[in-house]
Amino acid sequence: MKLSASILSADYLNLGRDIDRAYEAGCGLLHLDVMDGHFVPNIAVGVCVVEALRNEKRMRKDAHLMISNPETMIRPFAEAGADSIIIHAESTPHHIRLLRDIKKEGKLAGIALTPETPVETIRCALEEADIVLQVSVCVGFGGQGIIAHVYDKLRTLKEYKSRFGFKYEIQVDGGINGQTYKKALESGAETLVAGSFLFGAPDMETIAREMFAAGF
Repeated sequence: MKLSASILSADYLNLGRDIDRAYEAGCGLLHLDVMDGHFVPNIAVGVCVVEALRNEKRMRKDAHLMISNPETMIRPFAEAGADSIIIHAESTPHHIRLLRDIKKEGKLAGIALTPETPVETIRCALEEADIVLQVSVCVGFGGQGIIAHVYDKLRTLKEYKSRFGFKYEIQVDGGINGQTYKKALESGAETLVAGSFLFGAPDMETIAREMFAAGF
């Protein structure tokens, strides 16, 4: 199991401190939610934020592009220092081409699904994906409850990976807390993306330790 800290829920006035907290708690990844106010009803994390984190080498930096026209922003985020770039299936019909474009920039290539989008929508692109991110809440805001049918989608992603020999990492993002993370892992998630559950905890290390202990 891997644990990814979503900085959407961090204290931006003390972002460096919170990133240190996440690393010390055992997080191996930073999740950077990029929002344009169009694809999702919120604005967050531009290129300048990723650029400011360029020298953070302890944790992999995943740029999750919740934006329209993602093809225009692959290179800027790659050049800013993102280690992986995740596009949304709903934002473009050109899944395979964009995943290949990300790889041409020397980055891990990921594709994300909203809760409403069937896994079958991206079946033809799964062979190209290094990461499949299943969003488990309504996109755009942190602190929401998980949408239950996402567990079935995680099981489908796990089944496809096993049956067809795909190599992608299965991530789940949204609604991860003390009541949901075990079921997410049981359903097939390999990386848990957590924001408010981690950054809102008085003792992030204790929370992370419990999550790792359940990581099978």
